[in-house]
Amino acid sequence: MQRKAVINRSKDPEDKLQLLIVNNMLLTGFDAPPVHTMYLDRPLKGAGLMQALARVNRRFRGKEDGLLVGYAPLTENLQRAIAEYTDADQQDRTLGQDLDRALDEVRNEYDILNDLLRGFDWRARLDMPSKTAFIDAAIRAANYLLDPATAGNNPETLDDPRQTLGRRYREHAHRLERFYALCGSSTDIGERFPDHPAWRRDIQFFVEVRAYMAKIDAMNREARGLPVARDVELYLAQLTSSVVETGGVTDLLAEAGLETADLTHLNDALVAKLQGSETPHLAAEALRRLIERKMREVTRHNIVRRTTFSERLQDLMVRYMRQQCTSAELIAKLVEMAKEVMEDARRGEKFEPPLDWRELAFYDAVADHGTARSVMGDEVLAGIARELVAEVRSKLKPDWIAREPVRARLRSAIKRLLARRNYPPEEAPEAIDLVLKQMEHFANEWSTNGD
Repeated sequence: MQRKAVINRSKDPEDKLQLLIVNNMLLTGFDAPPVHTMYLDRPLKGAGLMQALARVNRRFRGKEDGLLVGYAPLTENLQRAIAEYTDADQQDRTLGQDLDRALDEVRNEYDILNDLLRGFDWRARLDMPSKTAFIDAAIRAANYLLDPATAGNNPETLDDPRQTLGRRYREHAHRLERFYALCGSSTDIGERFPDHPAWRRDIQFFVEVRAYMAKIDAMNREARGLPVARDVELYLAQLTSSVVETGGVTDLLAEAGLETADLTHLNDALVAKLQGSETPHLAAEALRRLIERKMREVTRHNIVRRTTFSERLQDLMVRYMRQQCTSAELIAKLVEMAKEVMEDARRGEKFEPPLDWRELAFYDAVADHGTARSVMGDEVLAGIARELVAEVRSKLKPDWIAREPVRARLRSAIKRLLARRNYPPEEAPEAIDLVLKQMEHFANEWSTNGD
């Protein structure tokens, strides 16, 4: 049972288990598509060798190949095993081919990446007499590749809007890393770079830049409350392996000028520092992430405000990506929004008596429609919000979401309350729907403990 449990874990791509050491096991009747690498420490022949190879050749998500690492002679045995198959199998040199193609591909990807960075003088930055020259150059290269103002990043000018300069760079850097892993220790690799004596440093730099871009993407997803892909998590966790020797990953917030993830420090001096940054795109992105994170915290139960802020932020970033505003202008607008987000949680204090955050959420649900606010006034709407909270709490049941009769009774109660307070009839249907949606964010909490 213990062995079966381990085998099942090895098939789950989300499980933390990453390595199995086995002896005369799992060559037949075992299928785990996520598995991508196998190490063999003893000779295998014929069908046994082909079965072993088949453990890593299954298609899965973004998996592009399987790797068989031999600590015992394998190539000759592999060719003999292939000879037992069809003529087409024998002519396919994918299995057991030598390193020539991998060496050629490393040089090819090297040249492509060099060309993609043509507009950024990265070699001069690497040669600067500074202990942080390598990291500084990598961060500024990432800024160059991601900046909408860089040629090749405007989706409206591309045949395929997804193939921006940054996206193409990451794809080719990924290929370079894969092929270099196969042939990096070959004694012939230096012959491919007679014109670039610092080729090892350059390859490390290309991969380092990709690592920063991957971290920025991961930080962006976390700021939006989205999960980070498992393969990206593993990649970021393994940055100190292979050709990447970072000695730690630099805090991109600090690099952008935000030493602390706190919007209360956005004074004029810091804003000017952000706008004058050598990496203005990364500074703007770091600020946007802080705003998104704080926005989700402040509006986590308030559908109306969360939607409003999200749409405004999305519209602002779309304009920036279309180069309708500069990085400096974007930073100024983001700062204005940051101050609004910080003030938003205190809006309830202006009412008499003050509205707590639950009542404020229902206030927004009934006030954000047509002429409701101008016709009824804030204090009347605040009174409706207080009554809604009391009404909803008294009628909620643990399984109210799944039971339509309970929802129908709640809908009727809300409708009667709005009519009693002379809420504009033409605005009522939309307000009722929004109040019901708002209730879903409180239902589990309120119906469980009734507090």
